[in-house]
Amino acid sequence: MKMKTDFIEVVPDPELRKKEKQVTEVVRRFYPECGPVKLYRTSDGRVGFQMQLTLTAVNRKQVDKVYSAVMKCLGEKRGRPAGVETVQTKLLLPRPVYSALKKAAEESDETMSSVVTESLLAQFGKKQKTALPRKKPMAASEPSRMLLKASRANRMSK
Repeated sequence: MKMKTDFIEVVPDPELRKKEKQVTEVVRRFYPECGPVKLYRTSDGRVGFQMQLTLTAVNRKQVDKVYSAVMKCLGEKRGRPAGVETVQTKLLLPRPVYSALKKAAEESDETMSSVVTESLLAQFGKKQKTALPRKKPMAASEPSRMLLKASRANRMSK
Protein backbone atom coordinates (compact mmCIF):
# COMPACT_ATOMS: atom_id res chain seq x y z
CA MET A 1 0.00 0.00 0.00
CA LYS A 2 1.39 3.37 -1.02
CA MET A 3 1.24 6.02 1.68
CA LYS A 4 0.16 9.50 0.65
CA THR A 5 1.25 12.51 2.65
CA ASP A 6 -0.05 15.99 2.02
CA PHE A 7 1.56 18.99 3.64
CA ILE A 8 -0.58 22.06 4.14
CA GLU A 9 0.32 25.55 5.18
CA VAL A 10 -2.13 26.94 7.70
CA VAL A 11 -2.61 30.70 7.68
CA PRO A 12 -4.12 32.76 10.51
CA ASP A 13 -7.80 33.62 10.05
CA PRO A 14 -9.44 35.69 12.81
CA GLU A 15 -12.90 35.20 11.24
CA LEU A 16 -12.64 31.43 11.67
CA ARG A 17 -11.41 31.79 15.26
CA LYS A 18 -14.63 33.66 16.10
CA LYS A 19 -16.75 30.79 14.72
CA GLU A 20 -15.02 27.95 16.64
CA LYS A 21 -17.43 28.11 19.57
CA GLN A 22 -20.46 28.00 17.28
CA VAL A 23 -19.04 25.09 15.28
CA THR A 24 -18.23 23.20 18.50
CA GLU A 25 -21.92 23.49 19.48
CA VAL A 26 -22.97 22.14 16.08
CA VAL A 27 -20.63 19.13 16.42
CA ARG A 28 -21.83 18.45 19.98
CA ARG A 29 -25.37 17.95 18.67
CA PHE A 30 -24.00 14.81 16.98
CA TYR A 31 -21.27 13.91 19.50
CA PRO A 32 -21.92 15.40 22.96
CA GLU A 33 -18.58 14.08 24.28
CA CYS A 34 -16.56 15.91 21.59
CA GLY A 35 -13.92 18.38 22.75
CA PRO A 36 -13.45 21.85 21.28
CA VAL A 37 -13.30 22.06 17.47
CA LYS A 38 -10.36 23.90 15.92
CA LEU A 39 -10.88 25.62 12.55
CA TYR A 40 -8.12 26.47 10.11
CA ARG A 41 -7.63 27.89 6.63
CA THR A 42 -4.90 26.68 4.30
CA SER A 43 -2.75 28.96 2.16
CA ASP A 44 -4.79 27.99 -0.92
CA GLY A 45 -8.02 29.13 0.77
CA ARG A 46 -9.53 25.82 1.82
CA VAL A 47 -11.20 25.51 5.20
CA GLY A 48 -10.73 22.56 7.51
CA PHE A 49 -11.44 21.56 11.07
CA GLN A 50 -9.95 19.35 13.73
CA MET A 51 -11.93 17.45 16.34
CA GLN A 52 -11.31 14.53 18.64
CA LEU A 53 -13.85 11.73 18.68
CA THR A 54 -14.13 8.04 19.31
CA LEU A 55 -15.61 6.40 16.22
CA THR A 56 -16.74 2.97 15.17
CA ALA A 57 -17.18 1.61 11.66
CA VAL A 58 -20.93 2.21 11.99
CA ASN A 59 -20.42 5.96 12.49
CA ARG A 60 -19.21 6.73 8.95
CA LYS A 61 -22.50 8.31 7.83
CA GLN A 62 -22.62 10.27 11.05
CA VAL A 63 -19.20 11.80 10.30
CA ASP A 64 -20.43 12.85 6.83
CA LYS A 65 -23.42 14.54 8.50
CA VAL A 66 -21.08 16.33 10.92
CA TYR A 67 -18.91 17.51 8.04
CA SER A 68 -21.93 18.86 6.16
CA ALA A 69 -23.28 20.59 9.26
CA VAL A 70 -19.92 22.25 10.01
CA MET A 71 -19.48 23.47 6.43
CA LYS A 72 -23.07 24.74 6.40
CA CYS A 73 -22.41 26.62 9.65
CA LEU A 74 -19.29 28.18 8.09
CA GLY A 75 -21.04 28.99 4.82
CA GLU A 76 -18.60 26.84 2.84
CA LYS A 77 -19.62 24.52 0.03
CA ARG A 78 -18.34 21.01 -0.47
CA GLY A 79 -16.44 20.22 -3.63
CA ARG A 80 -14.09 22.10 -5.91
CA PRO A 81 -12.92 25.46 -4.57
CA ALA A 82 -13.93 28.60 -6.42
CA GLY A 83 -11.67 29.49 -9.30
CA VAL A 84 -11.46 28.89 -13.00
CA GLU A 85 -14.51 27.06 -14.30
CA THR A 86 -13.68 23.71 -15.86
CA VAL A 87 -15.50 22.00 -18.70
CA GLN A 88 -15.71 18.24 -19.11
CA THR A 89 -14.45 17.07 -22.50
CA LYS A 90 -14.10 13.78 -24.29
CA LEU A 91 -10.95 13.14 -26.29
CA LEU A 92 -10.27 10.26 -28.61
CA LEU A 93 -6.51 9.82 -28.37
CA PRO A 94 -4.31 7.29 -30.12
CA ARG A 95 -3.11 4.59 -27.68
CA PRO A 96 0.56 5.77 -27.67
CA VAL A 97 -0.49 9.36 -26.87
CA TYR A 98 -2.78 8.15 -24.09
CA SER A 99 0.01 5.97 -22.67
CA ALA A 100 2.44 8.90 -22.76
CA LEU A 101 -0.14 11.14 -21.07
CA LYS A 102 -0.77 8.57 -18.35
CA LYS A 103 2.96 8.07 -17.78
CA ALA A 104 3.59 11.84 -17.64
CA ALA A 105 0.79 12.25 -15.09
CA GLU A 106 2.13 9.45 -12.89
CA GLU A 107 5.70 10.75 -13.02
CA SER A 108 4.71 14.33 -12.22
CA ASP A 109 2.25 13.18 -9.50
CA GLU A 110 -0.58 15.15 -11.15
CA THR A 111 -3.86 14.27 -12.79
CA MET A 112 -4.05 13.62 -16.50
CA SER A 113 -6.32 16.67 -16.82
CA SER A 114 -3.74 18.97 -15.25
CA VAL A 115 -0.99 17.58 -17.54
CA VAL A 116 -3.17 18.20 -20.62
CA THR A 117 -4.01 21.72 -19.37
CA GLU A 118 -0.35 22.51 -18.75
CA SER A 119 0.64 21.13 -22.15
CA LEU A 120 -2.03 23.09 -24.00
CA LEU A 121 -1.17 26.31 -22.21
CA ALA A 122 2.49 25.80 -23.05
CA GLN A 123 1.60 24.91 -26.65
CA PHE A 124 -0.78 27.77 -27.42
CA GLY A 125 0.43 30.33 -24.90
CA LYS A 126 -1.77 31.81 -22.18
CA LYS A 127 -2.59 34.92 -24.23
CA GLN A 128 -3.65 33.09 -27.40
CA LYS A 129 -7.11 31.90 -26.40
CA THR A 130 -8.64 31.86 -29.89
CA ALA A 131 -5.58 31.29 -32.07
CA LEU A 132 -5.22 28.13 -34.11
CA PRO A 133 -2.36 25.77 -33.27
CA ARG A 134 0.91 26.31 -35.13
CA LYS A 135 2.59 23.69 -37.27
CA LYS A 136 5.78 23.97 -35.23
CA PRO A 137 5.25 23.78 -31.45
CA MET A 138 6.46 26.53 -29.14
CA ALA A 139 8.71 25.79 -26.16
CA ALA A 140 6.90 23.29 -24.01
CA SER A 141 7.23 21.57 -20.68
CA GLU A 142 8.49 18.01 -20.25
CA PRO A 143 5.01 16.37 -20.18
CA SER A 144 4.11 18.38 -23.26
CA ARG A 145 7.23 17.13 -25.07
CA MET A 146 6.38 13.52 -24.18
CA LEU A 147 2.87 13.91 -25.62
CA LEU A 148 4.19 15.50 -28.81
CA LYS A 149 6.78 12.75 -29.22
CA ALA A 150 4.13 10.03 -28.81
CA SER A 151 1.84 11.82 -31.25
CA ARG A 152 4.60 12.07 -33.88
CA ALA A 153 5.51 8.41 -33.40
CA ASN A 154 1.88 7.47 -33.92
CA ARG A 155 1.66 9.51 -37.15
CA MET A 156 4.83 7.90 -38.48
CA SER A 157 3.59 4.39 -37.77
CA LYS A 158 0.52 4.90 -39.99
